[in-house]
Amino acid sequence: MGAFRTDWDTEANPRYDVWTTTNGGEVIPGVLSPFAATLYNELDARSLVELMKPYAAGKRVKVFKPPVGNFFGITAGRLSLNVAFSVAAMSCLDHDIAAAMAGQFFQGSDDALRYLVTAPAHEVAESMAAAAALRETAEADSRSMQEDLYAERLSDQRAFDRGLPLKAAWKRLHELVPPALELLNRHYVVSTAAGEMSVRLAGLIAAGGGDPSMVVGLCSGLGDVESAKPALQLYELAQVARRHASVRKVVAAGDTAAVLAALQSLPDKGWVAFADEFDEFIHRYGFRVQGEADPTVPDWGDDPTFVISQVRSMMHLKPADSPAAHLKAAAAARTKLEKVVRASLATELGPAFDTALAQAQRFTAMRELTKAVWVLGIRRMRPPLLATADGLVAAGHVKRTDDVLYLTYGEVDALVKGKPVDGIAAKVARRRKQRTQAEDYTLPDAWVGSVVPTKRAAVAATDQLAGLGVSGGTATGRARIILNTEAAFEREIEPGDILVAPFTDTPWTPLFIPAGAVVVETGGMLSHAATVAREFGIPCVVLVHDATRIIGEGDTVTVDGAAGTVTVVARV
Repeated sequence: MGAFRTDWDTEANPRYDVWTTTNGGEVIPGVLSPFAATLYNELDARSLVELMKPYAAGKRVKVFKPPVGNFFGITAGRLSLNVAFSVAAMSCLDHDIAAAMAGQFFQGSDDALRYLVTAPAHEVAESMAAAAALRETAEADSRSMQEDLYAERLSDQRAFDRGLPLKAAWKRLHELVPPALELLNRHYVVSTAAGEMSVRLAGLIAAGGGDPSMVVGLCSGLGDVESAKPALQLYELAQVARRHASVRKVVAAGDTAAVLAALQSLPDKGWVAFADEFDEFIHRYGFRVQGEADPTVPDWGDDPTFVISQVRSMMHLKPADSPAAHLKAAAAARTKLEKVVRASLATELGPAFDTALAQAQRFTAMRELTKAVWVLGIRRMRPPLLATADGLVAAGHVKRTDDVLYLTYGEVDALVKGKPVDGIAAKVARRRKQRTQAEDYTLPDAWVGSVVPTKRAAVAATDQLAGLGVSGGTATGRARIILNTEAAFEREIEPGDILVAPFTDTPWTPLFIPAGAVVVETGGMLSHAATVAREFGIPCVVLVHDATRIIGEGDTVTVDGAAGTVTVVARV
């Protein structure tokens, strides 16, 4: 009997075969649906072809056609990222940086170094010049596109797309692909720059006799970081709720339906004031949700339950525990560290340090911006996707709209175009079963070539867990096991609690605010969870395998974000 696979797993890449799961879980966590997986396989190939075009050395990096996985791969139904491809692409610009980033972006990936691309010096120089030009305009281009996308959200475009007939909806979806890929590639450009600048800063500190790991603290507490904004605005929304007794009472009761009903009926002036702020929040951040990069997933605008739960939670925060207070403290710690590091360096290294520091901080923050704008672009696909599903049901191809999730991108394309697809009902049934089965399998952090997924086994009882420390400091508190953001409504995070999660992505950010520390089973040094934790000055340890199963709900735990350890102090 062979290794477990799903029908929608990508095929092995014949050239680049070093894979990791450490950062994939924050892009699209859990087991993907067949449609989402094969759509991403298609978009991945298209985006990488365009990504490498501006670089003279880019032609030396091969992009394979689906169903081969390039940067995005699907293994046992889950998203994995191709370290070898990233190293090859980065080496078109700088060999040394590519080698260093292999270890910084992805853990356990030394084997990827054999994929460094060798190109003539003039090609490398031309490629770096092209990268510099793209990096220089990335922020302005992203902010311009962000405002355009927000303006579209105020129009009736989404409602129009939602009502399109089958063929028109599928056509509209494909019209939205090129701009979404442009945004994804801009995110790649900026993410690469963030990694490169961090490596350069760390190297300069090391050359001066300092500890290169201080680059983490130097790129924390930056202030205007996109992924921190939802938490800041949720806190302000909570303050509006607190000021109006009628709103405060209903929100505190935790009845989402009652809150939504009051937002519709607006029974008094307090609810009018709250509704104005609530609508603005949904306008700006309603595109967020766990797994937000998957357009088949409903977002906060579709289902605001999580938003309401966090308003309820933040109503109880003291000003000293507010997101703004966290940011201020983190910024003060970063400023202090800057002075310490600068004073430790030889005078002649000062100007180079200041330049490297500014660039590392700039692109670290920009990476969060480009990711948010890319997600805004991806979310535009949801209305025509829903319209496509409706059309396939109306045409009799599937029984239910969610059956479409269990067809592949190619099968949907064929059906829309009137081509036969055999055995649809059987495929849907089989793939539903496979998706459930895939939840029982796990993958290693990294592997070379093929991998054999393993069935989840019973975990060994231990009070000492180790992972990767990504945000310094220590905290002791009550463990709250949150398996997904929906569960946050039933299990509220209170100030000082330790958030323990299987994965986190940007929409989890509001849960970080009351938490004394964060423990995550996946992630890496430059994951969004790590970036957000550092931005708010919260201790965080990632890659703590099976943390949600070893640590019990309510256990008292101590988290050391510098040492990367989690200790169970007392069991419930």
